[in-house]
Amino acid sequence: MSDKIEHKGTITEITNNKIVVRIISSSMCSSCHARGVCGSLDSKEKNIEVKTTNNSKYRIGDEVTVCLEQRMGYKAVLIGFFLPFIVLFLTAFLCNKFIFPTNEVLTALSSLLAVAIYYFIIYRLRNKIDKEFHFQIK
Repeated sequence: MSDKIEHKGTITEITNNKIVVRIISSSMCSSCHARGVCGSLDSKEKNIEVKTTNNSKYRIGDEVTVCLEQRMGYKAVLIGFFLPFIVLFLTAFLCNKFIFPTNEVLTALSSLLAVAIYYFIIYRLRNKIDKEFHFQIK
């Protein structure tokens, strides 16, 4: 198994210290020949910022491959999906057991509020988190 996650894309913008690459992110269904039958058209365009010091060899419109270490992909899944699930589950369990044992609506609302607070904290720490994720052009 490769230790890098790679996506092909097109350069859309070049500045002094970064290059913006547009990739098309698609699910496994979008490459299926029968996707039109089941109605799955799950593909999205995403812009990836790649920090670079040598952008003179790149031009707008060039096809490039953007890569990220696989462990960073796992870290992104952990931060974006797994930890919020744990926050939701633990909050629901604790609220149902100790704080609102007879009111399931308040338990559910408390759990959703805890996840909203978690994502707000992640939003506030976005610059610090962004420094840990380094995309490269291959």
